[in-house]
Amino acid sequence: MSNNLLQSWLRLPNGERHDLNGTCSVGRAPDNAVALPDNEVSRRHAVIQAQGEREFWLVDLGSANGTCVNGRRISQSVRLHNGDIIRIANNELEFCTEILSAMHPAGKQAMASTMIQIRQAQCWLMVADIIGSTKLAQTLSPSQYPRMTGTWFKNCRQVIDECGGHMSKYLGDGFFCYWDDTEDGAIQVRQAVAKLYEAQSKANPPFRLVLHFGAAALGTVPTMNELNLHGPEVNFVFRVEKVASMLKQTVLFTEAAVNKMQAENEVRLAGECGVEGFSAKYKFFTPSH
Repeated sequence: MSNNLLQSWLRLPNGERHDLNGTCSVGRAPDNAVALPDNEVSRRHAVIQAQGEREFWLVDLGSANGTCVNGRRISQSVRLHNGDIIRIANNELEFCTEILSAMHPAGKQAMASTMIQIRQAQCWLMVADIIGSTKLAQTLSPSQYPRMTGTWFKNCRQVIDECGGHMSKYLGDGFFCYWDDTEDGAIQVRQAVAKLYEAQSKANPPFRLVLHFGAAALGTVPTMNELNLHGPEVNFVFRVEKVASMLKQTVLFTEAAVNKMQAENEVRLAGECGVEGFSAKYKFFTPSH
């Protein structure tokens, strides 16, 4: 781990500083972490997602008037960098970040709470991404595409949250989420897959999802209040997303996920093939209905 401490914050329209210690919601509703009392701001306008030790990503949630970064309306989740200007309706927020040496007085005070805590755990791992996002961006109007993608991010996150999952990362035109292996984990995952499968039928926008079950290293920095997942199984599920594209499947389960869900009678074999970076051949399944 680096011996430096990263501090990130938003400079609000009134000049005040809002420290970012984790995921931050922005919108008109007063219960947002950053509330902007402006009628042109949506109630749940955007979210700034903390990812890993040092990253913050901005996601518009299908707002009517959009979200701009440095003068450009965003249509996908984007990583924020020091000095970026976020414009939401008539409100400008500046994203600021500063690396403090461990010898800095503020750094010394916080270092005790920034040690990464790591544990190994079995998890449900899911990746979803929009199909043909580049073509969609070219065929839809400059306002339609970000509205569509933002609404998709918002609706998917709502499904994940309602079904007990955890959003881990936004990935431009997709996301990565996970569930702990709890007593109700399989039921919650089934519910999430069913709801996302129903959303797929509307094809607005079209997207694919893959589901895997395996071990992950979960690390957290207390000052970030967000878990970050690592390990071969995490890398594996991202590679499986490419397999789903190759097999032309919008829903793909690994054999480990099928076995854990005890869903052998509800799926059919979609293919058996290798996965980039892994030596074995694997069986992949898709819903039989």
